Formats: sequence, structure tokens, C-alpha cells
Amino acid sequence: MAALAAAAYSTWNAWQFEYGSSYTVLGCVESSDTGGFGLTRLASASLGDAYDIAGLAVQWGVPAILVLAGFCMSAATENRAIIGRRVAGLLVLLAVVGPAGPAYMASDGCSVIPVLSGEWFTTVATAYGPAESALLLSALLVLLAARTARDTWPSGSAGRRAVAFTFDYLVFVAFLGLFEGGLSSLDYGLLNWFTVNEPTSPLVAVPAFFYVLTGRTFGKRLMRLRVISTDTGHWPGWRRAAVRALVFPVLVCVPQGGLVMLLVDGLWSLADPAARTLHDRLAGTRVVRDFL
Repeated sequence: MAALAAAAYSTWNAWQFEYGSSYTVLGCVESSDTGGFGLTRLASASLGDAYDIAGLAVQWGVPAILVLAGFCMSAATENRAIIGRRVAGLLVLLAVVGPAGPAYMASDGCSVIPVLSGEWFTTVATAYGPAESALLLSALLVLLAARTARDTWPSGSAGRRAVAFTFDYLVFVAFLGLFEGGLSSLDYGLLNWFTVNEPTSPLVAVPAFFYVLTGRTFGKRLMRLRVISTDTGHWPGWRRAAVRALVFPVLVCVPQGGLVMLLVDGLWSLADPAARTLHDRLAGTRVVRDFL
């Protein structure tokens, strides 16, 4: 109950900020563009998307839902340790992304503080507030509640899949960065760019589809993962692979609702013993460790 209350506080705080604060819009005569597509811009795009997803999750009460769902699942399956670690890990991730995600303005009010710079780390540290403390406290309480449980589920590939997805995301953003002339808004993430540059931006779904279609993306190869059919235990075939590969590019192109569905799709793996997402269920596939 204490973990649930702490998680719910973050949502309450987000709604207070959304509807209880006033904003002042400041204008600038000119802004500077550093150019290039180095580590700073790559990190900016990643943090921008993570911030959008994390903000949506907090506003929809996902932290509290995670704690409550984890409690119900552990009571039903007696697998508190694995469920607790997954729930706590997501709560910590939300707490970290919250202060690190926004594009912070420099003291002149007309330029963005470069990501990963000394000034950026200082600004992020000062942005840490009660909501983030509540999420970390909730994560700690969840781990304490699960500390005496025994693992009866296999560890699966949830963590490895998350790392693989991160690498694949960075690869794809770097690929788009090669066409920087038409991607000026990519600094703030793919989700922002899709929204701002309609209707041409959905064309990016085409290379994204073919990249995921193989089932052995760079991230999966790096983390030694592969996609198999639940029926045969081997390569699922082009039809199932295509269904699986279409989920992400299609939902990204759906305003608002698509992002919510992607969030639900990813969170579903928390309740699945094999860490299967909804799109794995839809395609009849699963992701397994490749020990060869």
C-alpha cells in the first residue's frame, strides 16, 4: 500500500503541474544551430522520445497501475521476485527519464543546453523533485516486498530485449540523421518529428519495417536474441515476421492513441512468464536467447 501511494503521488503531481501552473512564452530574435549529428543530437533524440513516453505513462497513472498489477500477479503466481524486479526497474526508469528528458534552455533563453555537457548534468540534478523521489521510494518498497520470494519463473529475456531495442533505436535514429537536411526536428525525438512533419514523416515507417522484418536486428544480434515461432521453435516465416514488424511503424504513425497502444504492448511483457509482448502474441512468436 505504501508503494502504491508513492507511485500514485507522481501522477497526482503531474496533473497538478499540467492544470495548476501558468506558462510564459518567451521569444528570441535568432537561435543557433550547432549542426552535425553527433552524440549530443543522438542523445537528445533518445531522451526526447523517452520523455514523451514517460510523461504519458505518469499522467495515465501507469506507476500506480504497475504496482497494483504486480501485487495481484505475485499473489496469484507466487513469483514475487521476478515481478518485483521488473516493476521496480520501470519505476526507476521513469524517475530517471523525468528530469533528463526535457530540452533545457540556457541562461540566455535562446539556445538549448547541449545534452551530456557539464551544465546539462547540473540542470538535470536541480530538476530532480518530489515526484522522482516518490517513484524511487515506490521502487524500493516493491523490492523490499519481494525480497523473500523465490524465483520459479525462468528469467526470460525482458532485460536483454530492452537493451536490444535501445540499440536498434539508436541505429535507426543515426540512419535518419544522415538525411539531416529534412530532419531538423529530430533533435527532440522521432515522436516529435512524426507529429511536426506530416505527411512526409510516415514514409520513415518503410525502412523501419524492413529493418525489423528480419527478426535479427543489430540490437538482437548484439544481445544474442532471435525471434522464433511458438509452434515450430524455428524462424517464424515471412508472414508472421511481417505482422510482427508492422506493429511499431504503424502505431507510431497513429497520433496519441498509437503511443498509448505501444506503451500497453511493451508493459504486457511484465505479466508474461516468457516476457512476450502483445505483438508477439498476435504474430505467434517469441524472443529467445541464442546460445549458439
